[in-house]
Amino acid sequence: MNEESRESVPVETVPEASVSHSPSPVKRFLSTGRGKALIAAVIVVALLAVASQQVYARPVDDPFVRTMASVFPFPALSVNGTTVTMKEYLAEYDALKKYFADQGGEAPPADQLEIAIADTLVNKMAIVQLAEARGVAVDADRVEQYYADILASQESEDAFVTELQNTFGWSVEEFKNRVVESIVLALQMSEVILADSSLQQSRKDTIDAAYARVVGGEDFATVAKEVNTGFDAGLEADLGYVKLSVIPESWASAVDALSIGSMTEVLDLPEGYAVFKAEDRTVSGDETQIHLLSITVPKVTLEEVVKDYLASVTVKRYVGET
Repeated sequence: MNEESRESVPVETVPEASVSHSPSPVKRFLSTGRGKALIAAVIVVALLAVASQQVYARPVDDPFVRTMASVFPFPALSVNGTTVTMKEYLAEYDALKKYFADQGGEAPPADQLEIAIADTLVNKMAIVQLAEARGVAVDADRVEQYYADILASQESEDAFVTELQNTFGWSVEEFKNRVVESIVLALQMSEVILADSSLQQSRKDTIDAAYARVVGGEDFATVAKEVNTGFDAGLEADLGYVKLSVIPESWASAVDALSIGSMTEVLDLPEGYAVFKAEDRTVSGDETQIHLLSITVPKVTLEEVVKDYLASVTVKRYVGET
């Protein structure tokens, strides 16, 4: 049989649709329980990302912001890794708004109010962290004493409790926690900072150098003006005539012992270092007045320490940006 006489044998083709394809590994995984859970998680993350963008784009008193903040712990502020949530931030915001409304006054613009609250909370967190680093805990006895001092100026405790609720929406315990404890801790830390000789050493060196210059023959008033204005342009060298009866105990006796033209040694006062010189003295009845010149070097304050601390750590403001 030759080539031309051969019958052609048709080749059977299989329709493409009937070919069996195995699902890809990804599809097989996504069809499992874990895969479906992963899909759900991705959707939730995407929704949270959108919600987060909206939370920070809208005013803090927007209903959507409040709803989301009550459900999710969106951060409002962060200082050195410690976070204040939007819910906590809004509690402070609402209390302040309620205060202005109760007083019949107009609250500052929302953006200014947000910044003020953020500044306060950032500073409070910084003080707490500095206190923890120095092992300083809130003195519970001082908290109670401070609260008692507040009550002493009120009509009655019942009236004060009512005012707290009406003005801020706080209970007594909330007031102590939000306000009194913060004030007491700040007072404690201020005392610690002022008493820290190593922290104050540079200021002590400054007053010692000024004292040495005066002892060496330089004009007291000239040195005083130079040193004082180096710290505060409004810090006067000439105090004028000062009644002895109004001078604080911490330096009253040293000044009272001065003869005209003499000066004290360097005095370590609660909030600074000083050298006083008596220019004149007058006595009228039981009242003594002394014309004083002063070289004054203020000590490093808690405010300065907080400012330096905040400059050295990471501070994030999601609301209340300056």
